[in-house]
Parts: sequence; C-alpha cells; structure tokens
Amino acid sequence: MMNIKNVMNDQNGFTLLDSIFSMLILSLIMSLMPLIFHSFAAIDRTIKVDEDYEWNLFLIQLRNELEDANMVLVSSNRIIIDKKVGGVFYETYGHSIRRTVNDKGHEVVLQHVPSVLFSQHGQMLKLNVAFANGVKEEALFVIPLDKGEEEVLEMKMEQRSQLY
Repeated sequence: MMNIKNVMNDQNGFTLLDSIFSMLILSLIMSLMPLIFHSFAAIDRTIKVDEDYEWNLFLIQLRNELEDANMVLVSSNRIIIDKKVGGVFYETYGHSIRRTVNDKGHEVVLQHVPSVLFSQHGQMLKLNVAFANGVKEEALFVIPLDKGEEEVLEMKMEQRSQLY
C-alpha cells in the first residue's frame, strides 16, 4: 500500500504557472505575425519592381528628351521631339513603345503595353499607359516653349517689367 501513496503523491502535472508561461509564448508569437506578414508583403513588392523600374526609366528618359527639345509635336500614338541633333520619335510599335532617332533603327523603351495614349493639353504632355497585367499608369510632363515662343515671351516680360 505504501507504493500506491508514493505514486499518488509524486504527480508532476500541468500547473497554473506552466499554462501562464505557454500563453505568454503563444501571445508573443501571435503579436509578431502582423510584422511577419508585412515583411513578406514588402518582399513581394520588391520582386515586382522590374515593371516599375522599366516605367520609371522610360519616364526619366522622356523627361530628359523634353528638356533638350526645340519643338514638340504630339499625336495620339506618337511624340515628335525636335532637337539640335535631329528628330526623336516615341511611338507605339505593337505592344511596345519605341524610340527612333533621325529615322535610324529603333529602341524598345517600354514593353507589354497594349494601350498607349499621348495627348497635349496646353503646355502639358499627358501620357496614359495600360500594361498587359492590368496596371494603368499616367504621367504629366511640361512641354518646353518653342524657341520663337520663348523670345516673344521674354520680350513681353521685359515690356511688363519696364511698365512697373
């Protein structure tokens, strides 16, 4: 009978302290879950940067072309930029936008774009692009004044400054 008392008194069960400790560990893990999901989402966004990179590179190149332009002509599917070195064309080419300099060859500057619309609103160039994956992008650029228009504008500004 003594063996039975020793077995009954020597029980190591799941105590209140053990359950509090396990709940603490569980709550710490659960509190870190949003941070883990946010990190995975950030990694997923960086993987898709290639599309954004091509779009941003195209915008930078077009902005630089427009800054050096003497004259800019815009139609629905083509931009003609007159520069000192010759003409630069940006136009649709299948599901791409290509750049041509002096009608010699072409360089694809943006791919997978089934829908492109170039439009001019005053001194602004508006570019609407829909990519094949459904993403739609829009960009606005300031079109520099023609050199003749700049001279007329400078003369008007001089006349106004002389009046005041």
